[in-house]
Amino acid sequence: MNKTFVKALSVLLALIACAQFCAACGVGRTTRSLPKSNREINASDWTLNPTTEPDPTLSKDPSKGVKVRYACEPSEAGVIQGTATQYIKSGGYTEQVTVMPLYGYEFTGWSDGKTGRTRGGDSAKEDTVITAQFRKVEEPAELTVPAVYLTTDSGKPVTSKYYTGAALTVTGAANEMFDLTDARLQIKGRGNSTWSTTYAEKKLGDYRWTTTYKKYEQIDLIALYKAKNSYTLKFDEAVNLLGIGNGKNRDWILQGNKFDIAALRNKFMYMLAERMGTLTWVPHCAWVDLYVNGEYRGLYMIQEKPEAANDRVPVDDSGSSPDKGYFIELNFRVDKESDKKEGLDWFYVPEFHKNDKNKREFEIKSDHSTEAECAFIRDYFIRVDDAIRSHDYEKITSLVDIYSMIDIFLIEELGKDCDWGATSFYMYKEKGGKLYFTAPWDFDMCMGNYSSGIKISGLISAGTSGHEWFEELHDVPWFAEMVQARMNSLEDDLLACLVSMEKYALALKPYADKNNDLWNLYGVNYHYLISPQVALCASTYDEHVAFIYDWVLYRWSILRSFYPSSGK
Repeated sequence: MNKTFVKALSVLLALIACAQFCAACGVGRTTRSLPKSNREINASDWTLNPTTEPDPTLSKDPSKGVKVRYACEPSEAGVIQGTATQYIKSGGYTEQVTVMPLYGYEFTGWSDGKTGRTRGGDSAKEDTVITAQFRKVEEPAELTVPAVYLTTDSGKPVTSKYYTGAALTVTGAANEMFDLTDARLQIKGRGNSTWSTTYAEKKLGDYRWTTTYKKYEQIDLIALYKAKNSYTLKFDEAVNLLGIGNGKNRDWILQGNKFDIAALRNKFMYMLAERMGTLTWVPHCAWVDLYVNGEYRGLYMIQEKPEAANDRVPVDDSGSSPDKGYFIELNFRVDKESDKKEGLDWFYVPEFHKNDKNKREFEIKSDHSTEAECAFIRDYFIRVDDAIRSHDYEKITSLVDIYSMIDIFLIEELGKDCDWGATSFYMYKEKGGKLYFTAPWDFDMCMGNYSSGIKISGLISAGTSGHEWFEELHDVPWFAEMVQARMNSLEDDLLACLVSMEKYALALKPYADKNNDLWNLYGVNYHYLISPQVALCASTYDEHVAFIYDWVLYRWSILRSFYPSSGK
């Protein structure tokens, strides 16, 4: 068994040992007619049809039963969830099992020709072995990592969240038509938990006065790493940066992935969200080597900025009627921004997290100009909030697109995103239409990376650390049934995204190792917000990737304990 897998899995097994598995939620097997949508929706993805598998007929006395064994070939390529060895009555049927491919392998099918990961109702008259078959993931993705040279007008690092002048050059783009030379732009710092200016103009070995200990301390690499910040870019003229977007735009993000050494968490979630097809707009991204004022700063990522635009979130905010399109961010920090005004730029929903110390504000990110417009969208959100608290399917679906709501629920729960009820959570209301969930964002501290989010057990929407609307709905029978059905339809997509992530990792490894040559972070507790179990146990790039892979699979299995695949 390969050492990378053993090390990553040992962390997860330790977590599983301390996790309290919740009982699978009991939901009915009835189906309901689904409302029409303005998108093509496959109804079978959202309706839990009764299972066609026969009931299992296990033998109480194994010596009198027929042995059916489910195995993996090679044995280190996967694990069987459920009872791998079953004894059934002669001519009887097995109970359901699911195969999980492990890091480094891709499931290709069963020895009897079946292709689904989950199976049951198998019959045998004599002892039988049914083998899950795999192949190694060895071919890297086609990937080009261009060099991006950022030169500030001052010649100094960016130390402010106010725009300053700069020029940007791109060399080595996958298509040379997207190379740039001295493109003019404005740049400013970006981020909250990640943002730091303490060491922005310092170098390794410099001394810094510490107010806490009231003495000078020599700056080491871990301290210096705090200055690997993210930035917002605003070009003087619209560009299609690296060709990754849907069109030209002035606004882009330089994401440092400070908390995610693997630099894959955002990419994985974007791939899964795109396959879902319900979230309307998902950010595009690409990795780059960043140089600032001639100095290499590490592996970064170019991302599209979430905003209302023709090539991004499709909000129609035209016309004089307040029933226009609105792009909204749940952002509990907006009231602290002096240039934002309550009743014009943001609003409260009175019942939403009203018992928390920090109430949650909803910020209007799209163009608007009047208090009447803010009042309109605030009142619409209050109606949505009331409908969700009623648990009434018809009320909710008259105001909210339920398909995007369920998919964003799965995205956020899969990542165990502790921010989704507070910030970086995006929605838009169609002009004259419903509320949609869109623009999945900011997953670098998800998937076991955040110190308090390391455990894979439980639903974050079952408590106030999650999003209150989903806390209301996560165990409502009709919602749970649709989540079950949707998870059934997404099994293959989840595995395909994991395989794609592995292939990207194979191609990205030289650039990640180059980043580590600068920062020396493998096997190091590199930030107080990061789980030590991840930072200290993952001593190579492969081990960081393996941890993500295994964590996602086990997290998916936890969600399955709440929303099992069977309709029974």
